[in-house]
Amino acid sequence: MTTPRYRRSSVRAVLESTTQDHVVAAEAHDALWAVLWNRRYDDVDEPVWFPEASYWGILAFARVLDQQTTLAGVDTGESFIVVRSSGTAPPIGSRVRVVPASREYWRFVDVQPLGLGIELRFEDQSSSADADWLTALRDGVVRVRELLETRRESLAARRSRLGALNEPATLEEIWREEIGAISDRIALETEYTPNEHASLAKARARGQRSAEEEERKIVAARKRRFTERANEEVAAFREERWPEIRDKAIVQTRRYVDYRTEVVRLEDAMQRIRSLTDRAAKATIMLDAVERAGFRVRKFAFDPERLDEASYAEELLRTVELLFSSIPLRAVATATSFSAYRAPTAGPSVVPPRL
Repeated sequence: MTTPRYRRSSVRAVLESTTQDHVVAAEAHDALWAVLWNRRYDDVDEPVWFPEASYWGILAFARVLDQQTTLAGVDTGESFIVVRSSGTAPPIGSRVRVVPASREYWRFVDVQPLGLGIELRFEDQSSSADADWLTALRDGVVRVRELLETRRESLAARRSRLGALNEPATLEEIWREEIGAISDRIALETEYTPNEHASLAKARARGQRSAEEEERKIVAARKRRFTERANEEVAAFREERWPEIRDKAIVQTRRYVDYRTEVVRLEDAMQRIRSLTDRAAKATIMLDAVERAGFRVRKFAFDPERLDEASYAEELLRTVELLFSSIPLRAVATATSFSAYRAPTAGPSVVPPRL
């Protein structure tokens, strides 16, 4: 039997089981309902606690109830779960993974904060949103695209100047080629002599046995000549010519290694540029969707002067992507017959009667 991941609950039931402070409960109640309205949910769920449980989502709500307990709400995309945790919660809008801590308590791991000091305000239901921060992000993305294009052109020019360089032969291949050439030359120089050809012809005229014996002698004599000459030539080659050939080959190999290292570095850099350029193009479209979502921010610290830093440009793009992923995926939910929810600050939710 599969263990259910969630159990249906309500804002009122969660707060009643979490705190006895009516003032804190009332403030948390209104703020949590505002977040639910913003995230398109009609009520909350509670995750089922078991050691292997794990939930990914956007941290949309966090409220300190007392010194030991923080009530947090996470939008998983399919449910809005509320959990009790200890310690300080990550910034609102962070992508988090919720895993079990002590019994009935949870903790946050694999936290991915938005970056640029941004902290969203999902509970803010004012009629209009300040768009200055979005304008700054748009300008930043445009600047990043310009910087990436300049960098791409510079890398392409550098790659063009490098040209093409064929991989040189290895020392082993060069050695085999040189020894093969020596062997071929000596084989021609130590061929059968005219006298040996004449002796072999006379032996064949005397009969097969005589011819075979004479041929063995002549072949053995030729092999001795070849072996002695080959040993002399290879020894002379090793002492006289090989050091220069070897050193030249080593220089060529090192040059090729340096060339390939630079080519790979440039190609990797150009691939990163292409990837970032694609992300920057998509970021422009994402910001349009973020603007339509009407996000409000509590904090924002963006320094356009730092966009020349690769890590800061990456942080800008990652922040836009996380903002886009924070847009509610659910359509406007239809309230169940057991929910008294009608507006962000409407009365408490109603716990369904138990039959």
